[in-house]
Amino acid sequence: MADFCCECTFYESNKPPKWGNEHYCIKERKYCPPTKSACREFIKRDEKNGYQRAGCYITTIVCTIMGYDDNCELLQVLRNFRESYLKQFTEYLPLLIEYDQIGPVISNKLLQEENSKLAAIELLRNFLIPCANSIKIGNNDEAITIYKDMVTMLKIKYGLFNISIDYDIKTSIEELGKGRIRAQLKTVI
Repeated sequence: MADFCCECTFYESNKPPKWGNEHYCIKERKYCPPTKSACREFIKRDEKNGYQRAGCYITTIVCTIMGYDDNCELLQVLRNFRESYLKQFTEYLPLLIEYDQIGPVISNKLLQEENSKLAAIELLRNFLIPCANSIKIGNNDEAITIYKDMVTMLKIKYGLFNISIDYDIKTSIEELGKGRIRAQLKTVI
């Protein structure tokens, strides 16, 4: 079954349409009809069951909201840190597993905020830029602490402490930390 723009989290169907029935796509930065076939950046809007494909996480969403390129310095620094540092040590694998499962939920919550640009600016100033700066000077422990503080703050903000993470999930090391696994999230009562 094909996916359509109107089913995507990047498709702003909750805002007024333009050009008839077209709504704005944050990822493509243009107005699209709801029945257009989804692009490769598609993330199915489905908070209850997770996401069919999640091609991004907090930093990518923040950069998208701010209008930064997908290969901007901030994204390159953080992606390189994930690939060349975090994946090299088994003690950080739980961080990457959590990233894949809760990241798409947090990203969607951020996109749905009434003033997502202000939230993105706050994340940049308080967490993402300081984290990248710590990485650049080789203070990896501080970068990890900043990252953990950001995730904790976002879990509190969006009420996500009742989500259980499956740390036994079987995923190749290459795919970890990219927010690309289907999030099988269970609410704990």
